[in-house]
Amino acid sequence: MDENLFKPFTTSLIGSLPRSKELLMLKESSMKSEKYSNVYLEKYIEETNKVISFQKDCGIEVIVSGELNRDNYMSYIGEIVDGVKLLTLEELKELTGNNENFRKSLEEMDASDNSMNSPICFEKINTGVRLNKLEIEVLKNSSIEHFKCTLPSPYLLTRSMWLKEITGNSYESRNELGEDVVKLLRHEIRELVKEGVKIIQIDEPILSEIVFTNSKSDNSFY
Repeated sequence: MDENLFKPFTTSLIGSLPRSKELLMLKESSMKSEKYSNVYLEKYIEETNKVISFQKDCGIEVIVSGELNRDNYMSYIGEIVDGVKLLTLEELKELTGNNENFRKSLEEMDASDNSMNSPICFEKINTGVRLNKLEIEVLKNSSIEHFKCTLPSPYLLTRSMWLKEITGNSYESRNELGEDVVKLLRHEIRELVKEGVKIIQIDEPILSEIVFTNSKSDNSFY
């Protein structure tokens, strides 16, 4: 990369920005019925363009999409990748027998309610699918000079997607699943580079779990 491309203290945002109630409702409706898909897409593009304009007005130099199509920074994978499904925490508890280790991991991550979904691997994943194509298309159509794209880390995705009772039917181990997750992310990164993305942010907020969590535990929240 050209070392003069970004000046010292270049400004950007972490990634996600708030979504309107209307967009949230349309997203929910589009997940239930395809007849809302086009309306949701139009609203998503409209609000993403507003997010882009907001950043420009504030003098932000490296623009983000706002991740308005993502319910959280990793669950959107479950909406895109074949072999992965989104499950509520109650569904996860039922599959794991509501075991004590899983319950404790939910409390430790402050995620013991049923307000979020997690992507769980049900079969061999498609490692050639695009993850951030829609976000990039909107960013490129807005004639921005520099923009950033965000991805969940391979460790985070692998920990989240592995559920021994389900994933163990397709992958022999969490490590084997991780190899495919790395292939999936490497494919996306290559495509992002081809499309001119200069900054790719890999989100990994819980890397410390490698040190502090029991490596022999079959299931945890992440």
